[in-house]
Amino acid sequence: MRGVLAGALSVILVGLCACTDGTKPGAGGMTIVWTAPARTSGGEWVNGAPASEAGRVYFQEGNELLARDAATGALLWARPVRHAPSPPPTTLLARDGRVYLSETDSVMAIDGATGHTIWTMHPDSQAVVAPALDATTLYTGQRGLPVVYALDLSSGTVRWRVNIGTGYTFPALVGGVAVRGDTAYVTMQRNFDRNGVASTGVLVALATSDGHELWRYETTSHQDEFLDAPILTDRLVIVNEFTQGNLLAIDIGTHQLAWQSPVGGAQGMVRIGNVIVSAGVDAQAHAVDIATGASLWTGPTGSSAFGAGACGGSAFASSFLLRRFDLGTGVVTGEISGGNWISQIATDGTRAFVAGSAGSLAVLCDH
Repeated sequence: MRGVLAGALSVILVGLCACTDGTKPGAGGMTIVWTAPARTSGGEWVNGAPASEAGRVYFQEGNELLARDAATGALLWARPVRHAPSPPPTTLLARDGRVYLSETDSVMAIDGATGHTIWTMHPDSQAVVAPALDATTLYTGQRGLPVVYALDLSSGTVRWRVNIGTGYTFPALVGGVAVRGDTAYVTMQRNFDRNGVASTGVLVALATSDGHELWRYETTSHQDEFLDAPILTDRLVIVNEFTQGNLLAIDIGTHQLAWQSPVGGAQGMVRIGNVIVSAGVDAQAHAVDIATGASLWTGPTGSSAFGAGACGGSAFASSFLLRRFDLGTGVVTGEISGGNWISQIATDGTRAFVAGSAGSLAVLCDH
């Protein structure tokens, strides 16, 4: 694939129509905008988070990245971006007409209109990490080595590279990055054996200027792991501790635990206003007050969930079903089955987008 990433791409430009012909009500009370068939057979390859920007929505299917028209589902282009569909992809980011991905052997910036490579950077080990952007920089990390990168957005040049696990005996995995102001917040799983049976969750705050460490928080139990990118407020860093099934809020000023909220092992979380919505292995969607960690409601997802999303007055969970909830009460307001919907859920403020083994789907956020 390295030759492909170097620029000799076979970008497939097409105008295929999606399966639906305009907006119509779905059988489960949700309004389907469009559906589109999968280009790749399988299922594990769609666990990542799509991204939507400038009238396009981007998905990963198998070894491909593809772009669809957000309003119609028409396939605009598709191209290979990885060697193999395992480990599954994480988070796509889209901004200013570009889509950014941190992948198995490459970190890439791709032109959103054409699918052509703008730049590629090859890390030391797999970079399947939830990245973050600020005005000038892409921040990401690695799975094989606990290294964090800051890459120039325009060129992909490494601005700085920092190992946040120096001296560790066993491997550590970067989970994701979030950035606010002059600080990047990085989640990591620190292993205490070769198989990761015993591990802690680590949150590291780095200066965006040069990557020097400002502070860190580490759990005391050896039955913890931090997944994905944190969610930030002015005062708190909220991290997903998957093994014991909690959201943890770390105070930015004191670097101590501010609150802990049980959410049953979240495999996706999203902020909308003052609420965090998560969904996970306990077959429940959870809404949590972002300031206090208090539970606002729980709602059944139908089975263990893979992703969460929120837009307008609705929350969503993907659990083979796509289920919609009233954001204020948690009451189920719609459901679509039959697509094995297992990706995270992206939105453009009007529509929610999800993928599964049957393909991809867009629905209206609200009734």
